[in-house]
Amino acid sequence: MTNIIIRKNTDGEYKGFKLEGHAGSGEYGKDIVCAAISMLSINTVNSLEKFTDDVFTCDANPEKGYIEVQAENGFSEEGELLMKSFELGITGVYKQYGNEFLNIKFEEV
Repeated sequence: MTNIIIRKNTDGEYKGFKLEGHAGSGEYGKDIVCAAISMLSINTVNSLEKFTDDVFTCDANPEKGYIEVQAENGFSEEGELLMKSFELGITGVYKQYGNEFLNIKFEEV
């Protein structure tokens, strides 16, 4: 199971996200849920780096299925849009495959 926490402040502005665990919907290399989650998270980090000047940290351990992104001071308008896109994609995966492989939680920070 992959556990995802999407962090926002009291105004609904994104502060980051955290993923832990492998989805386990198939054998290694054929787990489409895990692949979708990985692709969305990696693309979000790469896009934040390439298309914004936002300051954030990213810690990752692919073997453990772990990635955490934190922006202490929040994101720019472009960063907010990329985070919204991440949330849209992740919730789409959840709607398609349900809570057997993926758990999404929102945390106010």
